[in-house]
Amino acid sequence: MSSIERPHSPFQRLSDSERLISLQAVLAARAAPHDIYVFAYGSMMWDPLFEPAERHAANLDGYRRSFCVWSLVARGTPENPGLALGLEDAAGASCDGIVFRLNPFTTKADLEATWRREMYTAIYQPKWLDVETVMGKVRAISFAIETGHPQYAAGLDQNEAASIIASAEGENGRCRDYLSNTVSELAAIGCVDSQIEALNELVESLPAGKES
Repeated sequence: MSSIERPHSPFQRLSDSERLISLQAVLAARAAPHDIYVFAYGSMMWDPLFEPAERHAANLDGYRRSFCVWSLVARGTPENPGLALGLEDAAGASCDGIVFRLNPFTTKADLEATWRREMYTAIYQPKWLDVETVMGKVRAISFAIETGHPQYAAGLDQNEAASIIASAEGENGRCRDYLSNTVSELAAIGCVDSQIEALNELVESLPAGKES
């Protein structure tokens, strides 16, 4: 059993007005009017909740993808918490994913849908970050982790994370499927995340539906 203390009470949700303030602050931080890009590194890669004008493989330096977010709704429950992916600031790290260019005719609705999804609580901090693509460098909205938030799952080793992921399930499905879908989506764009692949192999070796 894990020595990590798992949360069992729901985290504070953001109100509609708080989400709107967050979105307005991010848009106000744009250096100049330009096409809006959003960087996806987890489930948004295969389920963005909007139809992008373009999508491209992308790479973000200085951050790593990690199962470092407690999930008590989407991929877990208060009785059996799951984990979700987050972007952790890490010197020398690199994160592959997909960057979406938003359709200028649906930008407002697309961003509102993205904020409802990603800013369910304040665990994520939307930032403008430079990502590399085949088109060159673009500045994209990226949802990084607020490490001071109680939803941040710090200190989990690979075995502990695998045990949690193997058994958890929430409103959006099994946590282990979320992991395997991430691996598959990265493979589809020709990218490899060795740590995520190793975690997936470990999870696949564990039984589903109960603690290991």
